[in-house]
Amino acid sequence: MTETAHGDRAPGLRVHIYVQHLLGRGHLARMRTVAAAVARAGHRVKLISGGMPAAGDGGDAGYRVLQLPAVKVAAGNFRVLLGEDGAAVDDDFKARRAAQLLQVVADDAPQVLVVESFPFGRRAMRFELLPLMEMVAAMQPRPLTLCSVRDILQPRDGARDRQTVTDVVQWFDAVLVHADPAVAKLEETFSLTEELRGRFFYTGYVHESAGAAASVASPETPPAHGAVVVSAGGGAVGFELLKTAVAARPLSALKHRPWHLLVGRSAAAAEFDALAECAGDGITVQWARADFAALLAACAVSVSQAGYNTVLDAAAAGCGAVFVPYSRHGEAEQLRRAEKFAALGRAVTVAEDDLNAASLASAIDRAARLDLASCAPIRMDGAAQTLAFIEREHRARG
Repeated sequence: MTETAHGDRAPGLRVHIYVQHLLGRGHLARMRTVAAAVARAGHRVKLISGGMPAAGDGGDAGYRVLQLPAVKVAAGNFRVLLGEDGAAVDDDFKARRAAQLLQVVADDAPQVLVVESFPFGRRAMRFELLPLMEMVAAMQPRPLTLCSVRDILQPRDGARDRQTVTDVVQWFDAVLVHADPAVAKLEETFSLTEELRGRFFYTGYVHESAGAAASVASPETPPAHGAVVVSAGGGAVGFELLKTAVAARPLSALKHRPWHLLVGRSAAAAEFDALAECAGDGITVQWARADFAALLAACAVSVSQAGYNTVLDAAAAGCGAVFVPYSRHGEAEQLRRAEKFAALGRAVTVAEDDLNAASLASAIDRAARLDLASCAPIRMDGAAQTLAFIEREHRARG
């Protein structure tokens, strides 16, 4: 296990945050933002990460990162855990990792434990999370134990939802829902929400403040006002979106504007090179930029998939958005989120199966005409509200 310090602050509450990202890094990004907010208030925060190591915590974030031996999954298969080398992990690996996690928590005796996703997700991690819950429940005094979930859950069958309720009641004091209930409500994607009435709290969406994000400097080309920004991660789906954007530009009313195509850092160099080769004049192909928020704040339209953080980036920037939600392998989360923000008048959606140059160009033109000034505001103070909840509930416990 590796441990990284991100600044020193006067000790307050001892807060541990467990997060396991398996594919994208959205879960980790959300918990980093929460960890930084709690640390800024003077609390001693340890972020325990079990996914692939990811660089960058926004400078002096004030908390410590403890990296467990990393695991990931292949797209479409969340049951088989893979190590950093891509091979399936065995029972010995799981036992060693679980022992390390328990030791970290036992050594520091946190006053607050936040577990991201579980038990609503991350069932593949039960080999370490159930022993953790048992150990924490036996601590004296027992830590305030909170579950943290995003706005939209992947629908499960009735038996899975029943087990989730049982786990929440047995192990957790409350569930923090990182959403604005005016946009997305827990009951829309979790069938037994009524049985958890009084146990869940809406924090608002968790998003880094626009001012802080936009202030990040970049050595790249300065943001061009009125540009079209197309961003996607690695893999076949992301590459297809970027490639389609190249073909869509001549068909769009915004064809005379600068277009920025941002390739996710997980993409292969060969994909980047192929995209750069086919891009014509007026299209800049770059790796993902640290000043993404500044790019969006200056752009006319943002084109992306519909992950939690990307959708909020566009909403915070106040630009028109086109969402092409990932919907393979039965995944419905991004599709539901894209539809929610389209219904608010903030975005135009293109179904993955309908993506082509003409459909994307049409969506971009419509997004540029959206009347965003008339849209209702969205609560995006989830990190601050999570901090307030932790402090309030800890005080209430005496």
